[in-house]
Amino acid sequence: MTGTPRWFDTLVKDIVALRVQGAENVAREAVRGIARLADERPGTDLKKAAGRLIATRPTEPMMRNALAYFLANADERGAARVRDHLLAQFDAGDRLIAAYAAGLVKDGCYATHCHSSTVVDAFLEAKRRGRGFTVRNTETRPRFQGRITASGLAAAGIPVIHAVDAAMRTELDGCVAVFLGADALLRDGSVANKIGSGLLAELAFSRRIPVYILASSWKYDERPPSGYEATLEHRSPSEVWPDAPKGVSVRNIAFEIVDARHITAFVTELGIREPQSTIAEIERRRRWRAVDGRNA
Repeated sequence: MTGTPRWFDTLVKDIVALRVQGAENVAREAVRGIARLADERPGTDLKKAAGRLIATRPTEPMMRNALAYFLANADERGAARVRDHLLAQFDAGDRLIAAYAAGLVKDGCYATHCHSSTVVDAFLEAKRRGRGFTVRNTETRPRFQGRITASGLAAAGIPVIHAVDAAMRTELDGCVAVFLGADALLRDGSVANKIGSGLLAELAFSRRIPVYILASSWKYDERPPSGYEATLEHRSPSEVWPDAPKGVSVRNIAFEIVDARHITAFVTELGIREPQSTIAEIERRRRWRAVDGRNA
């Protein structure tokens, strides 16, 4: 049997169209998809199928690392078993990150940007621990993913102030820390995240407000930072201005680099560490290279 089934093609299209949103959600759906393909279509070129998935979001190393781990282990251990192992690892890591980050939350105001399920989970855990705090989040144009953050926190009874991206400097007034997610952790201790994240971190740094990056170590990108920057995603200009007049060129840059100098610490499932210490520990483990899973 040649080609891929319709449901797999739909998955690829959904990731491209952001109907599957968020780096970890993309990785999870990719793992589920490749495992289902392995079970339903024996003999399929899984490496080629994984390549199609990776090409949908070249800025998502978590998906790339998870698929590399799957391909290295599925033949020996079975597709379903490797899928379940990976998803369990992600679940356990999410719980640890939320617990570590919640310990950083005291009374006061915290700033965030865009949408990170990891950041939201941390605030929800802090709420469960009885912390009294407010979150200020910016909307993230042009797709307004910040509204997902605001809606989720408000539904849990956490006070939220939602503002336009251009109000970042003003919204930092009185904040005690910035919590950001990340799409990629880079080798020099910097990270990549949604456009606007670097600006928020730089503003916070200038005011001596701590900046914490909450992310799974599975998001580590082994390439040099220049390699990551070469893949920074430019999305359709029509998302910004559907009917821009002739002579106006619209740029829609989706991600940017958050400089390591502006980051206080990474909060990963490995603990709370300064950026280079985190990178060194991830390098030591290199879990997605483990053929038998013992390092995972």
